[in-house]
Amino acid sequence: MKIQTGRLRFPDDEKRQPWLPLLLEIQHLTNQGVATAIKADGRKLACGRGCASCCRTHTDIPVYPLELMGIAWYATEKLAGEQRQRVQQQLLHHRDLGACPFLLDEACAIHPLRPMACRQFNVFNTVCAVGEDAFHSRYSDVLRPDLKSKNEALREMLRHHQIKDGRERRRLVETGEVHRLAQSLREMRWETLAARMSDD
Repeated sequence: MKIQTGRLRFPDDEKRQPWLPLLLEIQHLTNQGVATAIKADGRKLACGRGCASCCRTHTDIPVYPLELMGIAWYATEKLAGEQRQRVQQQLLHHRDLGACPFLLDEACAIHPLRPMACRQFNVFNTVCAVGEDAFHSRYSDVLRPDLKSKNEALREMLRHHQIKDGRERRRLVETGEVHRLAQSLREMRWETLAARMSDD
């Protein structure tokens, strides 16, 4: 699997949505950190399109408020046609899915705007078996994200919350307090987003 290291660009949308450039920059930092960690490890990634075990087995994927804004924007403004309709239906019935509501045909429908946690979870050597969570079954095969890049991305995330003091941002990241901002992706009230997708 090739990790995208270039920054995504949505020029017109970035002009209209003042928060979007910051989110895209955070994603860029995260992708660079993942690429650095993969290169440093030296093993071959097993993850690739069509491999969606983690989209089913991970029930506690953390999503930060800025990431939620990005997901909502992408779902309402970028998804179209049958894909949009199917995601909308899954959002309405997400509690019955047993998987991430954005998983369509073994691929992420919001892949360009997927959360930091999804970007950082990668497995080496062997594709996960059905129902396997490699984090618990073979932790040694799970990528350890580049800590410097991960922490930098989290510090940048705090800018969205108007925390301008660099020392305070560093403290919130180093103590783990930043994670209090996150919510579980699978426990969100996605029905609200489904309704917004009808209105557009």
